[in-house]
Amino acid sequence: MRLAQLLAEAAAAGLHNQRLHAQYRSLASQLQSALSRRVRVEQAKGMLAERWNTGVDQAFAALRRYARRHRMTLDEVAARAVEGSLDRDGLDAERPRSV
Repeated sequence: MRLAQLLAEAAAAGLHNQRLHAQYRSLASQLQSALSRRVRVEQAKGMLAERWNTGVDQAFAALRRYARRHRMTLDEVAARAVEGSLDRDGLDAERPRSV
């Protein structure tokens, strides 16, 4: 009987550890995805700030306006801006104008 109890406890501990491991893997994947999205947005901000000779805050605002206007996620707009497949005229229309 004692052996059966020890085996049951070992099995329970193994299942618990497996669940924890799966949760941590999922969390790590989510964090990696969030970091990748953040990097794309930062790349797009830098690229636009350089192209337009403006600050990164203005470039970010333009990306955000374009995303809202076209009902796209900011990450999608940033990725397409970096790869060059975004409507450049549409994006340039969001460019901040000097006063």
